[in-house]
Amino acid sequence: MTAGRLVPAALLFDLDGTLADSFAGIRKALNRALGEAGLPARDLDWVRRHVGRGAAALVRDAAGPHATDAVATALRARFERVYEEIFLAETPAYPDVAEVLASTAVRTGGRVAVISNKYEPLSRALLAHWGVAGSVAAVVGPDTFGVRKPDPGTVLPVVAGFGVAPGDALLVGDMEVDAATGRAAGVPVVGVRGESTTPEALRAAGMVAVLDRLGDLPAWLAENGTGWGYH
Repeated sequence: MTAGRLVPAALLFDLDGTLADSFAGIRKALNRALGEAGLPARDLDWVRRHVGRGAAALVRDAAGPHATDAVATALRARFERVYEEIFLAETPAYPDVAEVLASTAVRTGGRVAVISNKYEPLSRALLAHWGVAGSVAAVVGPDTFGVRKPDPGTVLPVVAGFGVAPGDALLVGDMEVDAATGRAAGVPVVGVRGESTTPEALRAAGMVAVLDRLGDLPAWLAENGTGWGYH
């Protein structure tokens, strides 16, 4: 990374809240699982605040501090069963996803990845469902390398496989966990303004910029990334 300007040779994207409006579908599956277990439902704002650390943490939080390990394990199994039934229909891509992924794939020579705390097969299924899988060279979930964000092991094997130094990649995400991942891996991070946190919190977490929407990324890169000018 040059002083004051980014030179992104690879683009790494978070999925939930960055590429996809995932929260309503996650809430639907979670509340069905909670209902089957006789536990109270959670509202959408609660889900937005608790998504990002993976299914195990989400259902543990939803079950409450007094839930036993057995209750949390059973709830996770219920949640994952329901979610796999509904997630394709209940997880729309945000506007401009196809355009942004395609343009960054061209600009990076195909070095585009999705780094998520969603299981890799689910992320791949969503990308295929949206018709954008051809723009993404690598997909990582907690089942890919055995770690989840913010562990740098989610990112470093990908940039190494791309033949890119961490400082010459760029991670795009919507939560503090993405900022923490980038910080741990030495990868700069740009935020996309979402409903789970504030732009101020994302900047305080170390993101170099926070965009209003994903579709602003190409113009921002043209302004801030060497060699990314659009003609």
